[in-house]
Amino acid sequence: MINKNLNKLSEQYLFSEIGKIIKSRQNVINLSVGDVKLPLPSAVVEAGKKAAEELKYKQTFRGYPPETGYDFFKRAVISYYNCRGTIIDESEVFASDGIKSDMSLFLNVIEQGKVLLPSPCYPAYIDANILRGNELEFYDGFPPKAPDIIIICSPDNPTGRAMSRIELTEWVAYARKNNSLILYDAAYEAFITNDAPRSIYEIDGARECAVEFCSLSKTAGFTGVRCGYTIVPKECGLNAAWRRVKSCLSNGVSYITQRMAECALTEALSETMSNVKYYADNAAIMAEALSGAEFSGGQNSPYIWLKCGDSYKEFYKLLDEFGLGVTPGIGFGQGGEGYVRINAFCTRDDAVTAAERLKQYSSLR
Repeated sequence: MINKNLNKLSEQYLFSEIGKIIKSRQNVINLSVGDVKLPLPSAVVEAGKKAAEELKYKQTFRGYPPETGYDFFKRAVISYYNCRGTIIDESEVFASDGIKSDMSLFLNVIEQGKVLLPSPCYPAYIDANILRGNELEFYDGFPPKAPDIIIICSPDNPTGRAMSRIELTEWVAYARKNNSLILYDAAYEAFITNDAPRSIYEIDGARECAVEFCSLSKTAGFTGVRCGYTIVPKECGLNAAWRRVKSCLSNGVSYITQRMAECALTEALSETMSNVKYYADNAAIMAEALSGAEFSGGQNSPYIWLKCGDSYKEFYKLLDEFGLGVTPGIGFGQGGEGYVRINAFCTRDDAVTAAERLKQYSSLR
């Protein structure tokens, strides 16, 4: 029998619906779905080729990967954290094919309960918890009745806002006091350039109450390659449980992919970060064009969250009158009504042209 919770989902996933609408138009700069445009660093591609070559020979052939990830990949992740002063253990690193799948799978570790979500928020969080049968509550501050799970994304998708060290410290203290678990989405940590934490484990006590999810999709251009990682500290008491769930529900991430990811986090790290800066500069170019408008993001983030009025009305206005495909804020929940999300994962030429059009749009408001 079909899962009854499927009936509670919207008919189409947000980005599939919006993508079809944008695709039906001509000569549109697509700033909706956050897909990368820059090619992979050449060293990363060579690492993949070398790994594939190894599979030709009996001596170096590999079958099923370890469900939690190869040691060389884990060491690369640890090195990436260490260079920022954050210490994690190899046993706490779990390879994944991205945040969306691992965060959904992680709900199998925890009993059904109340989940606290940001408003607005990434729609996959909502759908995964609906399918799980969890009770959803949306936050604007600390609720008086503590939830079982708190989902935090920083820098946030869609608002582009990075939590300050003080704010994140308060959330960690709240979770510890109320025995809540934080699921922390750090997909865009590489875009942070100020003092905001890039990992929740920069906060004292976070290892006792938080699981961190990260992805190479936007940092290393792996949207088509698919690789990420989840950090489950021993202190939170869920490491063994997550290891059991992963071994049951996943056959792991391929050897070739993990070799490419290892390279992106080590040998090719400078080029990886250069690509991040390219998109960050795109966001800054478009944000500058919106001078005088009310928005968040545009720095420390690849997203701009623009206040504009009716979300769908302005979505169609930007699409049909200015040739810009954005995402209506209402698609991220009721808290997103009155906004549109603009992403900076585009070419520099498109960013410059989009900035000119956004400036025209903004001047008419």
